[in-house]
Amino acid sequence: MTRKISECPRCGKMIYSHAAMCPYCKKKTGFPPAESVVEQSRETLQQPVRQQEDQAAASQQQAVPSQTAAQQERRQIKVPFEVSRKYSEVTSKYSKANIAKGVVIALLALAVLGLFIAVQMQNRKPLRLASMVDHGTKDIIDSMANEVSLSGYVIAKFPERSRHCMYYLQDGRMYEFDALTRDSKELDLTAMNSQALVNYEGSGILQANISPDESYIMIVASRNSSNTECGLYQMDTKTKAIAVLDRGKVTFDNGEYTVESGGRMARYDQEGTKLAGLTIEEAEALPKPQPKTEKKENTEESTQREEPRVRVTEQIQPKVDVVKQPTVPTEIKISPKIAPVTPKKED
Repeated sequence: MTRKISECPRCGKMIYSHAAMCPYCKKKTGFPPAESVVEQSRETLQQPVRQQEDQAAASQQQAVPSQTAAQQERRQIKVPFEVSRKYSEVTSKYSKANIAKGVVIALLALAVLGLFIAVQMQNRKPLRLASMVDHGTKDIIDSMANEVSLSGYVIAKFPERSRHCMYYLQDGRMYEFDALTRDSKELDLTAMNSQALVNYEGSGILQANISPDESYIMIVASRNSSNTECGLYQMDTKTKAIAVLDRGKVTFDNGEYTVESGGRMARYDQEGTKLAGLTIEEAEALPKPQPKTEKKENTEESTQREEPRVRVTEQIQPKVDVVKQPTVPTEIKISPKIAPVTPKKED
């Protein structure tokens, strides 16, 4: 059976001549059905099958085989309209709308997966610290914290085996409690750093807070008895090193430390990182403006230097002789010998 190809009257593409619908433009073609062609092909295929069945029944008297070569060939023949129907089903299934939905679903799945990974990474450190906690050390620190809370407040607790300590503030002084020796000792900030001055005659250490990552303890201490100047210090919880960040009037608000001194201001976060402004060292390193009195002194010196020049020019005499001008008398004197002439009156 040969396959005939004709041009589609709708889109002009070459398709099967008996296709009821064009697989390209999805419109009816108006071609005659291929039922007659299919029936003829079936009759031609059934004739050799009947001959083979008669020969097999007469000679061997056996059952007709379940499947012959002619039947296999007949099953392989596909009707054109069935192919077009399956093609339309496939195209409708994988249409643009379905593809767009699949892309949106894939993006949402990736977003959820990324959020899950971010949460796991954020909780990784607390989980790791929880696994390092020594329960015996934790119980000792907790019992000591209950006693301290009556007269002071706890700054930070480290129940893991590596640090096994607790820091707390009491009566303006900072202490460290060792869970292994069960002993408390005062931390002398000045001994740890000579520039970290603390005046215990005033209020001493005013405030101490642990950073969010538990790496530093931010300390606000008074530097004089009147508490007008305070120091902002940073202590490393692992090395116990003290760093002097700034000094002045220190305030803590909204998770930020603000230091004001001498018309300047600087801001620091909870870990001691400078956010804005100038530190006391940076402000002192700036060039200082010259006082206005220096300009007055310069003007006085210039006037004193110019005065001798004026005096010299006044003492210089001209070299050219000047002829004296005759003086004009202001009053005219009449001699007494000359008598005035009076006119005579006529009779």
